[in-house]
Amino acid sequence: MTAWIAAGSAVAGALAGGLMTGWFTLAAARKQAQGAVDAAARQADAAWAAGQRQADAAWEAGRRQADAAWEAGRLQADAQLDVARQTLTAQHLAAQREVRRTAYAAFLVATDTAHQRRREWQQALGRPQAADCRDLYRTALLSVTEALTLVRLEGPGPVVSAAEALERALDASTPVNQHQPAHTAFLDAARTALATV
Repeated sequence: MTAWIAAGSAVAGALAGGLMTGWFTLAAARKQAQGAVDAAARQADAAWAAGQRQADAAWEAGRRQADAAWEAGRLQADAQLDVARQTLTAQHLAAQREVRRTAYAAFLVATDTAHQRRREWQQALGRPQAADCRDLYRTALLSVTEALTLVRLEGPGPVVSAAEALERALDASTPVNQHQPAHTAFLDAARTALATV
């Protein structure tokens, strides 16, 4: 009987010991598996965070590049507009200068003709052709008045004043020696105006 009890105890102990050992082995395997799962999850989270940072950095770099391209395009468009404005301004000033030059030249031609006709009339006084010379002089004065109107339209003020003084110097009642200083003053004013346009 005692042998039976000892044998039963031995079998029970072996079963219980194996059961205990199996339970500890299973618990250790379960813990090891959980550790591997946790490590894989941490690795996946780290990879996700790294990918997110890389995507954010790429997005920011792309946004900065787009902003830089936009700014470069805007600066280029502004530069082209400035060039176009400068070109138009230069063309406008050149056209204005040419119109003024034409008006001033026409006025000078008219005054030179009137001055010549006045001298011819004064030299013809007392002779039969004096009346014809006087008529030519008066016709020349009308041309001066017409040309002066263009000078008044084109300006500027100093040129208009000099032109009016030159017109007065052509009057029959004005001494002949006043023509040359008035002519010179008009030329100086016209040159200054053309140089500053």
